[in-house]
Amino acid sequence: MACTLHEDGMIASGLFATPGIQGLSLALDEASLRQQAISSNIANVNTPGYQRMDVSNSFENAFKSALSDLSSGGSVGMMPTGSITTAADQGPARPDGNTVQIESEMIGLAQNSAKYEFASDMIANSFHGMKTAITGNVS
Repeated sequence: MACTLHEDGMIASGLFATPGIQGLSLALDEASLRQQAISSNIANVNTPGYQRMDVSNSFENAFKSALSDLSSGGSVGMMPTGSITTAADQGPARPDGNTVQIESEMIGLAQNSAKYEFASDMIANSFHGMKTAITGNVS
């Protein structure tokens, strides 16, 4: 969830700096950025010469490294600003030069939507658990 990131890219500290919440926050940020890339690809499926877009490799590598740090008990410091670039993995180009494969993009869209929904449900459950612990109300 982007609200746990400061403007300088640092993850918030304190109550919201648990490895679980940091991991979910990163997953939401990554899924949001990937959604932008997929949406751009789908919108340009009929644009001659359009090259498929994806999350930048630098962001992808930093995301994986941050998740690895969290799983080993560490915390996340700085995350690079996510960016969308021309995908390294291009499908076969059609005669008009477009490399978007709509079937692959629709599968990616469904998978990414499920990932985002799962992470948002998990973070909502975490916040609900905190609220219950603070107030003592189960509702």
